[in-house]
Formats: sequence, structure tokens, C-alpha cells
Amino acid sequence: MGLKKEKRVRKDDEVVIFSGEYGQGHKDDSDNVVYPTGKVMRLLRESNRVEVEIKGLDDEDKVIKHQRRSQEFPNGTKLYLNPTIHVSNVMKLSRWDERQSKAKPPAVDETKKAADGKTKKSTSEE
Repeated sequence: MGLKKEKRVRKDDEVVIFSGEYGQGHKDDSDNVVYPTGKVMRLLRESNRVEVEIKGLDDEDKVIKHQRRSQEFPNGTKLYLNPTIHVSNVMKLSRWDERQSKAKPPAVDETKKAADGKTKKSTSEE
């Protein structure tokens, strides 16, 4: 399978929402930014959007649609729908994890810096 098809978001994929209204990340204990994740329920090809079931999203934070009276809902009701998010604001979770692991530079030990002599100030008073 080609690289382009591997990147493609499909139904039932786990995705990370890193931008847009639902993409506000929060910092965890180690000051890393954590973005919300969810599962793709359906694709809306006409508008290039995906319906995502976001983990931990309350009913009040979902999209509210007021339904008029019908035989199914005699008094009308409020429907709490999963949000639709533009495809450019989501990424497959597996690809996101790969990018995050590549982006982190290895931690530089302070003793190594001093051993190199580049960052250590030479204060030789002879």
C-alpha cells in the first residue's frame, strides 16, 4: 500500500484532534501537551469532514440540534450529536505517535556538556 493511502483517515480509525474548536490541548504532569483523541464514526466526503466520537466529551459540549415535533418525538427534543471536524484538523493516532517520537530530541546530560568544554566557562586563574 502506498504512503498516501496509509495516511488516509477512514471509518473506525483512532484519530488525534490537534486543531480547531475541539483541538485545544492541555498539559499533563510532565508539561507535554496532550490533544483529544476519538474514533471516526463516518466520513462526509462532500464537505471534507469527519464525524468524531471524542473520548470524555460531555453531552453539553457536543453539537446540540433542536428536533421539531414528529411522530418519533411528539414534544420535540434536543439531539446531542458528535461534532464534525475538518479532515485537515485530525490525524491518525499511529502517525501522530510516530511524529511525536521523532520530534523529541534526546535529553542532553549536564555532565556531558561540561565534559565537552563548550558550555563550561573556563575560569583558570594562574
